[in-house]
Amino acid sequence: MRAWPSRRVLAGLFLLAYLVLTHSAVLTGAGLLAQGAWLGLCGLAVVAVPGSWGLVAGVLLAAALLIADAETLLKLPPVVLDLAVATWFGMSLAPGEEPLVSWFARLVRGVELPPDLARYTRNSTIVWTVLLGTMAVVAAALALFATPQAWSLFANGISYVLLGGLFVGEYFYRRVRYPHHEHERFVEVIRRIARGVALTPRRSARK
Repeated sequence: MRAWPSRRVLAGLFLLAYLVLTHSAVLTGAGLLAQGAWLGLCGLAVVAVPGSWGLVAGVLLAAALLIADAETLLKLPPVVLDLAVATWFGMSLAPGEEPLVSWFARLVRGVELPPDLARYTRNSTIVWTVLLGTMAVVAAALALFATPQAWSLFANGISYVLLGGLFVGEYFYRRVRYPHHEHERFVEVIRRIARGVALTPRRSARK
């Protein structure tokens, strides 16, 4: 009996379908493609959100098609998701909290961070917060004032290049900036972060 694809594979396929169909809908003006893109996002919610909450999220997103057209709805996810993740990063900078990049770094290394890396990862958390917040503002501004093609180019292309570029660039910068520390291989970093996102960052006051 053939095994079903893993949830991560399915999530990746739904995300790819959402991005490709969204951009295709913008370029062609085909409402059917826009609806397919939105349903791809519904599928992504079902497989990416744990437990029954994923099914609830998928159903609610699908139901949104009953009250608004898909072309309008597709303008919302880039803004909402970037703001949500920016808030997640930003809230981890509050007193008594562990900065999110520090948390990821600790998960990857498996030990407490030395002081210099702790400072660096806190500053890196600030950079991620600013980038994500800025991306949300730009996506909203383009959705309101620019052409659909310009919005889609940024929301479905450039924004992901920026995120990937920062992630990769930060990894190699850290290796060059702190050569006296051991650093995991890039693939191992991704694997451990993927496993750790379901966990909850601790409060820095906890020992």
